[in-house]
Amino acid sequence: MFEPRYQISPKTLSNMTEIAEIKAVVERSRVLPLNEAQLRRQAILRMAHTSTSIEGNKLAQFEVGKIIEGKPVRGAQKDILEVENYYKALRILEDMAKTKKDITEDEVLKLHGIVIAGLVEKEKIAKFRHGDVYVLDDLGDGREMLRFKAPSVSKVAKLIEDLFVWLKQSKKTGTHPIVRAAILHLQFVTIHPFTDGNGRVARLLTQLQLYRDSWDFRKILVLEDYYNRDRMSYYNAENKAQGKNYSQDMDFTVWLEYFTNGFLIEARKALEQIQSIGFGKVSKKSEQIFLNKDDIQIMDFLSTTGRITSGDVVDILKVAKRTAQLKLKNLTDKGLLKLNGKGPSSYYTIAQ
Repeated sequence: MFEPRYQISPKTLSNMTEIAEIKAVVERSRVLPLNEAQLRRQAILRMAHTSTSIEGNKLAQFEVGKIIEGKPVRGAQKDILEVENYYKALRILEDMAKTKKDITEDEVLKLHGIVIAGLVEKEKIAKFRHGDVYVLDDLGDGREMLRFKAPSVSKVAKLIEDLFVWLKQSKKTGTHPIVRAAILHLQFVTIHPFTDGNGRVARLLTQLQLYRDSWDFRKILVLEDYYNRDRMSYYNAENKAQGKNYSQDMDFTVWLEYFTNGFLIEARKALEQIQSIGFGKVSKKSEQIFLNKDDIQIMDFLSTTGRITSGDVVDILKVAKRTAQLKLKNLTDKGLLKLNGKGPSSYYTIAQ
């Protein structure tokens, strides 16, 4: 049975208190749907860039943006595929977040299958590893040093099951959502259930857990930015708790300080973004834009995908195509959408 060992240090408590205060302000802030959709779009782009960059992807953020928009990019095919896969996973995450159920093993395997598709052998995709794992540091002179030995392969499935049992129980006992997300993140990468893609899946699961616990900060918070700014600190924070070998007595205290410190930094950035585009910054005309439930669903879809067609609206809202076209025209007339192309190949993007 998994029972994480940790203490809430004064630093962690201070971080969590300020994060909660920022969350309340962000949730109360009045923001135009167009502006919020743009912020979500930027967040998706940054997540796709930074989470793959942490793993060594060489593509710049503007190149990742082009890939998301379906434009050609010069770069290693592996790097391009990594970004395409992660972006697909982020879109799936949006759908998963609509339900408040507990994370399941099937969801983990599904995300891994998307993230790692085409990058490893088929028998390693969406399946737990079949061998032991040793994480090594390259010393740069042909020598390597053991950083961490993951738990034996025979324990992986049970450890994952125990982690999800704890997540479910910790919700009932009132464990703070930030603590739950932090422990999920570190325990998952410590178990190291896959041969490759563990970090990316762990960051996706952390995001999903925060979404389902309603700690999503309007889905503009990008924790990966903090990790990516100093990757060695990220790895060192994980390894300081892990030690050289997996132990069920691992102490999460120091990791919680690191995690909440990064969370606070990114929460402050999210607040700055929200405040910079609040209603006080827009014209009287813009303030008169009101959206109904269907309009908001359309804008939410756009914030993730960057483009939408009348066919997409038919699928999302379960309406006739003519109704879908009228809804898109209405949003275009309001200045929220821009029509691109003509005829059957036409599509809509967020107006700039």
